[in-house]
Amino acid sequence: MVLKSSRPQDKSQPKSVATMLREAIEKNGYKDVKECARSIKVPYDLFNKVVGGHIPKDAQLIEYAKKLNLDSRELILAAYREKAPDEMKRYFNSVLLLENHNERVQETLDLMDAFNADQMAQLLEVARLIKQTSREQCRKAVALLGLYQQMGPELLGHFDSLIVLALNNENLPGLKEFKQLIERTAGRTGRRDRVHA
Repeated sequence: MVLKSSRPQDKSQPKSVATMLREAIEKNGYKDVKECARSIKVPYDLFNKVVGGHIPKDAQLIEYAKKLNLDSRELILAAYREKAPDEMKRYFNSVLLLENHNERVQETLDLMDAFNADQMAQLLEVARLIKQTSREQCRKAVALLGLYQQMGPELLGHFDSLIVLALNNENLPGLKEFKQLIERTAGRTGRRDRVHA
């Protein structure tokens, strides 16, 4: 069987087992599946089926990966992703997202490892807020946190009081909209009572 290139692979989409094997066959310089199967000493019939889209057992995938210089973990993950029911596919997409943001994800995981239970709960709350908030609002929130961190100890203890005082002053330009934004956000997270404290 001569290798046929299917439609161009969307780089944002994960590769299938068949695609990974076809690319490995080409990369290793074989002209077709039959020549590759003969050279790496695997049964042609099964190998041809797998290159055509059939998903074999893990042991078979590991054997192909070793003989074609592929990462067996990636090949098995691709197989599980293909076999998974639709409602499970989002978990595999999460793994792909992690792979595409390796350094940031590793830093996040390292931070999470150092968190205590309260910090983890707060992180989860922040993550939920980020998910439902626009990028512009997130940028403003990060800027506000940065400002908070730069304040001297004499101001830190009064920062929340300053915000409440400012929110009670309706005459400041843009403050009414900001107050409404805070109230909406607090309402979504069950924290409305803190704003009016």
